[in-house]
Amino acid sequence: MKKYLVSAVSCALLCSAVSSHATPPFKPDLVAEGNRWTITFYDDGSGTHNQWATQGLCFYYAGTYGSQQRYQWVSDTFPDWNGLATQEGDQIFMHGDYAQDVGHDGMEWEIVTRSRNNMGAGHWKEWREDSRFGRTIGWGNARFERVGRCEPDSAEEAWEKYRDIGYPRDDKGREMYQPMGNQSDNQ
Repeated sequence: MKKYLVSAVSCALLCSAVSSHATPPFKPDLVAEGNRWTITFYDDGSGTHNQWATQGLCFYYAGTYGSQQRYQWVSDTFPDWNGLATQEGDQIFMHGDYAQDVGHDGMEWEIVTRSRNNMGAGHWKEWREDSRFGRTIGWGNARFERVGRCEPDSAEEAWEKYRDIGYPRDDKGREMYQPMGNQSDNQ
């Protein structure tokens, strides 16, 4: 009987220790040390992973759900680009829309540094709807970097402020009509 009691107590302690690490708030999170991040796209279709574009993102707390910290996000460099993100530990999962919800993005990444200016790395995919399978803009690697604080205090204020800004331009002066940027001339 004593053997079973020790096993049961050991199991309970182990389970509580594991679950305590999966409970928000997570440190670092996407907001506390500064809610403005940049995201940079590197094309997986290129042997040299050509860089296409860097965009700014503003994150805002949106509560917790189970073991996840939730966020709303809005781009301050690309018009009408916004979505939701969820964090569990160092892992971040994001989705968003642009071009009046015809264009879509998904990102999966991890915070990889613990400094004040955290960095993250992962993957970014972008596509547009069509009548069949969708039109892929790109599949690629993504680098994230915390760069400061966003001016608007809420996601709603940020959405109002940035939804009608002009399109950003690439290094050749061409307008970018999707957040990933323009495809490299080397393709």
